Amino acid sequence: MIEEVLDKIIDEGYDLTYDEAYECMNDLISGSYPDSIVASFLIALRMKGESIDEITALTQCMKDHALQIDYESDEYLVESCGTGGDTLKTFNVSTVSSIIASAAGAKISKHGNRSVSSKFGGADALEALGVNINLTPNQVIESLEHCNFAFIFAPKYHVATKNVMMLRKELKTRTIFNLIGPITCPSHVTARMTGIYDPELVETIAKVSLNLGVKRGMIVHGFDSKGNPAMDEISNVGKTKVAFIEDGNINVRYISPEDFGLEYSTEDDITAPDSPEEHVQIIKDILDNRIETRQQKARMDLCLMNSASILYVTDKVKSLREGVELSRKVLKEGIAKEQLNNIIKYSNT
Repeated sequence: MIEEVLDKIIDEGYDLTYDEAYECMNDLISGSYPDSIVASFLIALRMKGESIDEITALTQCMKDHALQIDYESDEYLVESCGTGGDTLKTFNVSTVSSIIASAAGAKISKHGNRSVSSKFGGADALEALGVNINLTPNQVIESLEHCNFAFIFAPKYHVATKNVMMLRKELKTRTIFNLIGPITCPSHVTARMTGIYDPELVETIAKVSLNLGVKRGMIVHGFDSKGNPAMDEISNVGKTKVAFIEDGNINVRYISPEDFGLEYSTEDDITAPDSPEEHVQIIKDILDNRIETRQQKARMDLCLMNSASILYVTDKVKSLREGVELSRKVLKEGIAKEQLNNIIKYSNT
């Protein structure tokens, strides 16, 4: 299929149909095309701009080829992650926020990888904390049942796309896989809290999420203090563009720290440190509820905003402010720190 449509994409800016895009992903996974053709296809898609049908089909095909996790929940099962590729490199916010939110009752299927564009990826952070990231499907289910959280290591579950992933690294430029990687979780996700590297794609990924069966969600992009696109997560240094998904509808609006009952911070206070050890210490400080300096407060507030949003999309709270208060509670009472110990325990059994 790729050879049939490649010239049309390049010459005419042709948007693939759902079925054509699905077959193209099958081609990518089959490994039957040389790297030069695959690279041309990926770059052509990026230059044209991927349509909603294309993103939906490519994602669904990748999910269909993944090792499946046969787990259904009566509650919302949320995936919380970011695409990477943003300009303001922060510490691993989504990992800390997910631990806090799961301690407060949200059921989180966190799908991720080692660092690609950041200094320290979600898998790197969890592994450094003592979490076994190589869970089998049964271990994922056990972890979800016992502590509302499981990490799904993408390379273990998307073995069929191994050849494409190697090429992606060689290309050293953004492709459709940067966009669909975070939304190809092989569990039955019904809620989504996803950070996107480009604010122009927020509504697009919300529509794709609806197509993939998500019932509630927030697709977000955070801006810096000067109003520039900056973060694949909610921002506490500027405004955040959000596509809210609820009842089959998408509502796009901007939110700010005031919506959470919090103050603005500065970029210097939330940027990523240089070493893995410093990353781990930041996570431990937050889970220990340590807010003795301005920088610790800024990092804490950023995690509170993102954990509050996870709690909101899983319907554990009725407002973002309420989500902040519940997040504070589990931190102050040591429940979040205990939650990390539970995650470590159940990932290693």
